[in-house]
Amino acid sequence: MEVIGFTPRPSQREILSARERFLIVNAGRRFGKTMLGLNWLLQGACQEGGTGCWTAPIFAQSKMAFRSLVSAANRGTAAPAFRDISQTELRIALVNNSVLHFRSADNPDSLRGEGYKRVVQDEAARQSRDTFEEVLRPTLSDTHGRLLALSTPKGKNHFFEMHSRGVDPLHPEYKSWTFPTSDNPKVPTEDIEQARMSLPVDVFEQEYLAKFLENQAGVFRNVAARIGAKPSAPVPGRTYVAGLDLARTTDFTVLSILDAETAAQVYLDRFNTLDWAIQKARIAAAVSQYNARVLVDATGVGDPIFEDLFRAGLDVAPYKFDAFSKKRLIEALMLGFDERRITLLDDPTQKNELESFEYEIGSSGMVRYSAPDGYHDDTVIALALAFWLIAGPRVEPKIRRLT
Repeated sequence: MEVIGFTPRPSQREILSARERFLIVNAGRRFGKTMLGLNWLLQGACQEGGTGCWTAPIFAQSKMAFRSLVSAANRGTAAPAFRDISQTELRIALVNNSVLHFRSADNPDSLRGEGYKRVVQDEAARQSRDTFEEVLRPTLSDTHGRLLALSTPKGKNHFFEMHSRGVDPLHPEYKSWTFPTSDNPKVPTEDIEQARMSLPVDVFEQEYLAKFLENQAGVFRNVAARIGAKPSAPVPGRTYVAGLDLARTTDFTVLSILDAETAAQVYLDRFNTLDWAIQKARIAAAVSQYNARVLVDATGVGDPIFEDLFRAGLDVAPYKFDAFSKKRLIEALMLGFDERRITLLDDPTQKNELESFEYEIGSSGMVRYSAPDGYHDDTVIALALAFWLIAGPRVEPKIRRLT
């Protein structure tokens, strides 16, 4: 069992001993999925031969797994079995002519063309359904190969369907497990308790208890239900607030204006590739029309633009982003959606950005919020800045916490 120098726990030993073709492991974060998967992959290469493949949602994750395997092998007993290690191709050739590839699911074509004896799908819930059904599953057919899918849940998506087969007697080739983070004795109980107290309840249940939720533990809930506002010209006597997110390179400048009393969105403008002079004039015209107070992302490139808007006589205030201030800003907006205070214009781009906005839990346990790699979050930030002027002082209430 100790192929790469780690001693499996009883739960991991059970998985490593299973003989079903499709092994589906749903586990909380820090369960030890990576070392388990690497051990299973290398075990197959040493004992069965053939070609194996590790897949992860993005290249950087596959590269980290590759380095972890090489490092663990050097510390353990597997290093003599390695004949050639290619750092550039992320490939390991063994003395028995087995080969292990480490590849990325964001380029599915790189996974085609070979027959694999063993495949590990790391963070399988974050890989697409098509990656397994159209790409990976066919690579196991002629070899009668095996799959180990490892993941924390992400709602009841295709990974949930795979996991469900493993507890259904009608699918005897599948076997599934669910383990919470607490299965790993190396994770201190107080660390899990701190996460329970500080994280939104659905985030904790998904990430630490490995629960399949009806909807993935996204950042904003009720987005579709809060669409219904109509564009509105300014009404005399009403107060308006605005959030302004300024473009950086390929991003978009977004101005979002809310009715301060109802938190209904009345105006949304999104544009890029315009000279700053034209952008400032366009922003000033809209803000002046609504006589709105504006909160501006004044970080980096936004700082001099804020100064220009201030000198132009607009009622503007700066908001400087760092890890903590962004967290407070986003969690205030989360609370607005939870309490169904916000009403949105029917804008497809804004809806998509809100629904795809993600969280990441760092090694310290702190939550970071951002758009997925390759996506924009400009409408999210502009909306959050505007809503902060309405509800900013209420940022500290525990948001959907477990009690």
